[in-house]
Amino acid sequence: PNVWGGAGPPRPAPPRPLSPSLLLILVTSAPGNSEPRQVIRRTWAAHEGQTANQWQSVFLVGQSADIGVAHGIQREQQEFGDILIGNYQDTYRNLTLKVMHGFKWVAERCRPSYILKTDDDCFVNTDRLPEFLLEHNTIKTGLYAGSLFSREKRQVIREPSSKWYVSRQDYRPDEYPPYASGIGYILSLDAVERILWAAEHVHPIPVEDAYVGILAEKAGIRVKSSARFAKHNVRWRVCNYRYLMVIHHLSPQEQEVAKGNMLQARSACHESLEVTRWK
Repeated sequence: PNVWGGAGPPRPAPPRPLSPSLLLILVTSAPGNSEPRQVIRRTWAAHEGQTANQWQSVFLVGQSADIGVAHGIQREQQEFGDILIGNYQDTYRNLTLKVMHGFKWVAERCRPSYILKTDDDCFVNTDRLPEFLLEHNTIKTGLYAGSLFSREKRQVIREPSSKWYVSRQDYRPDEYPPYASGIGYILSLDAVERILWAAEHVHPIPVEDAYVGILAEKAGIRVKSSARFAKHNVRWRVCNYRYLMVIHHLSPQEQEVAKGNMLQARSACHESLEVTRWK
């Protein structure tokens, strides 16, 4: 199926005024995932002693075939004003459309210095990431950083039964260029604009993170590997939260624990050496 099918014009932007000067966090979320969204709002998306004009988060959600779920999304949006509703069916194979819609909206409406794309089962270290971007990041333009897949995992899947299936007609090479996992990657605003330009010249595929990598290569942007984007590990200590930026695959309970660790790390880990690079 055509990834862009039925996209139509974007729905209006969230009614809440959004003008983060530094960072906008785009969180992909399925319409029925109201609990993960609520958990995020009260954990890492809550501005604990921080100014809201520095960074903000927005959920990217498509259309639900379930009328009850669709009405619930509208109510949630009216209450919180933090959902960008796209005019496309919310399916896994439309994830590429969801993310590109988010990028286009950011470039046209918000224009922060940086954009982080992540998922609703991820924890974002909002205590460290904005500060790191302000004080330590030296890549002001052309920034595209995240956890990179190994070469073996960049093989294009040709099995039609797989949810990652891509036909040779849609993408001819057998291997994707280096790209960052969709659990979380950060882009500078100019990189988003260059990716949107490339999207006008490159046929879409329904593997969102690989497609962003293809577009980045087309736009002349080199992806930077960073161990600061990682899968959740219960053995991590509090001071790991001075280093990690995005953690993947957390349950709602683990999100709560991660928030506590993030806040505790503010005061408990001043003796630990500050890492000032993306590595």
